[in-house]
Amino acid sequence: MRHRCAAAGYEIVPFGEGADVYVVNTCTVTAEADREGRRLARRARRLGPPGARVILAGCSPQADAAGMRIPEADLLLGNAEKLRLDDHLARPARREEGLPEVRVAPIEERLDIETVALPHFEGRTRAFLKVQDGCDFSCTFCATTLARGKGRSLGVEECLAQAEGLVAGGHREIVLTGIHLGAYGRDLERPATLSRLVSRLLGAAGLTRLRLSSVEPGEVTGELLRLAARRAYRAAPGPDNGPGGGGDEGGAYLCRHFHIPVQSGDDGVLASMGRNYRAGACASRFDALAREIPGVCLGADFLVGFPGESAEAFGRTLEWVREAPLAYLHVFPFSSRPGTPAAEMDGALSPTVLRERSEALRELGRRKWETFLAAQAGAEAEVLVESRGAEDGLLTGLTDNYVRVRLEGPDAWIGRAAPVRLEPLSGEGEGSRRRARGEAMRGAPLS
Repeated sequence: MRHRCAAAGYEIVPFGEGADVYVVNTCTVTAEADREGRRLARRARRLGPPGARVILAGCSPQADAAGMRIPEADLLLGNAEKLRLDDHLARPARREEGLPEVRVAPIEERLDIETVALPHFEGRTRAFLKVQDGCDFSCTFCATTLARGKGRSLGVEECLAQAEGLVAGGHREIVLTGIHLGAYGRDLERPATLSRLVSRLLGAAGLTRLRLSSVEPGEVTGELLRLAARRAYRAAPGPDNGPGGGGDEGGAYLCRHFHIPVQSGDDGVLASMGRNYRAGACASRFDALAREIPGVCLGADFLVGFPGESAEAFGRTLEWVREAPLAYLHVFPFSSRPGTPAAEMDGALSPTVLRERSEALRELGRRKWETFLAAQAGAEAEVLVESRGAEDGLLTGLTDNYVRVRLEGPDAWIGRAAPVRLEPLSGEGEGSRRRARGEAMRGAPLS
């Protein structure tokens, strides 16, 4: 949206400044996300000068246009329409009875993937490549299919062409994204798999590393595990320790970072959620990843307080997390979504129980993260340098296994991969502040 509007002659300004147009790109994964979209639209109306237009775009209007049709907005755009934002801005919005115009095509009719080939992501060292959209799962709590439709994939050759364009635009890391990334290629005329796509993309000239956004437990296949183990980052041998590479084959590598939506460690809850795996099988996938890929960072989503979740079931989730080789958690309290089967289920838990269970799991996640960081001390890694901090003047960036690092070095390193040895932050005060912001370790440059 930014790219097309800038190309059409619009000047992009910060959201808090006076503007002619304010665009809120919404998420509908929870009811709170919908409320946040409406809140931002009302804030934009207060900020904007007379005559400014306020647009709500994306998943919330797509899934529930009626619920997002608030008087503070002028126009609602669906997920296909928002990618032609510049065209829609050229057409005046026709308000009806003080409410915004709705331009939202039915998503269930979409047979192709909506994507825009971008030359670069302004102000970012890593680029995002959308290779898949939609989902054919029917999880009882999820509104994704309402907002995104059926699973659709971008062809392998088009993925490769877009990746090469992003590398030419200066990006050294590409993150593959999709609503159901592990299902990539099933719908193509010539079916493909995520593993085969990754193999092709790792051959893109000039690419340093490739990262996966999120993969379902059942789709961490043996093929993907073997590829990840073979093409994971390895430090370069020898005393000078120059750039590392992807295993025995060298070149670009697949990041040692898997984010997997587990949702629950209790089989009964998983069955009620409509998930297609059980806790034991999921645990085996995590164990295999940790065993085959040294230094791998494993993250997981958990949905707490699903209708009917007993104290015993939640206890099994806590135990699952304690035993799993996890590095971090994303914890979400259950949020009832209208139009989903879970919204009609009995056994809703009180807000107090939701808060207590969420905080208990988050605290366990914090301890997991501390343990993971402690295990990284002394390890060699590459940091993709992003920027220089204004507070302390140090460079900052991420390792392939998702550790935020601060290091000394020249501005010329920004946008490049710097080999480092990881060290704990010095001083308890500094460590506490940095860890609270996710800036977890120092990097001692190796060359």
